[in-house]
Amino acid sequence: MVAGAPRAAALLLGLAQASHPFPVAIVLALTALVGIASGPADAYRLALATLAMLLSQLAIGWSNDYLDREYDRAHRPEKPVPAGLVPARVLPPLTAAALASAVAVGAALGPDVLGLLLAGTACGLGYNLALKRTPFSWAAYVLAFALLPAYVWAALDQFRGELWWLYVVGAPLALAAHIANTLPDLAEDASSGQGGLVARLGRRRAIALLFGCLALPPASTALTALWLEYAWRILLPALAGYAVFVSAAATAYRSVARRNASLAFRLIGVAAVLLASAWLAAV
Repeated sequence: MVAGAPRAAALLLGLAQASHPFPVAIVLALTALVGIASGPADAYRLALATLAMLLSQLAIGWSNDYLDREYDRAHRPEKPVPAGLVPARVLPPLTAAALASAVAVGAALGPDVLGLLLAGTACGLGYNLALKRTPFSWAAYVLAFALLPAYVWAALDQFRGELWWLYVVGAPLALAAHIANTLPDLAEDASSGQGGLVARLGRRRAIALLFGCLALPPASTALTALWLEYAWRILLPALAGYAVFVSAAATAYRSVARRNASLAFRLIGVAAVLLASAWLAAV
């Protein structure tokens, strides 16, 4: 039993890595913060909504690593499956269990909430199954992130008409997140000939599009101030923090090293969550 403990710990660590923990953390943080920032929130329902989102994200992450197992053996041998941390055969049943659990938790929040959860999950699975290495790889990201606020608002009965403006301000952040998430894998995707949007654009054009997307939310915020009354004491510090994170990401991209691109993705993810949640709190 003692001898099996290290193997169990290694498996758990591998499963955590195979779930894609940083993107999962970003999605969960965004889920919770959308609920908190959009208005008074029922803590129990917010916890259920966040749990259902976690289970959905686990299913998406584990299915991604299972479907990519052969690609990873050839191009990413450090990933959990080719590295031997996780047997590939355990990922399909775990994915199914996570999906079933997400459905059970989502159903407790009502059929409309469950429908939005399933639609977002379908975006992630569709990305894994069909879109990841096509020119339309960005579409699943944009649609999934469009569904996330609606999912939270439906779960907590928080919707107000002015919240629709979040899509004007925040939509470019979804495309930016996709580009930043894909850039660390650019060399492998390009060499395999199976890359998505970023591999087809190349590094220079992809980074230009990325920072174009990141420039739009502050500009849109300034423009929407013509129609919306903001709490600037909340929004201005958030915009300053956003600029710091985006500037740090730009510095990281000066190197072509994978670790720098991975760092930049993390900085951009934090910046996006910071701005979106602060915008909601300031409306």
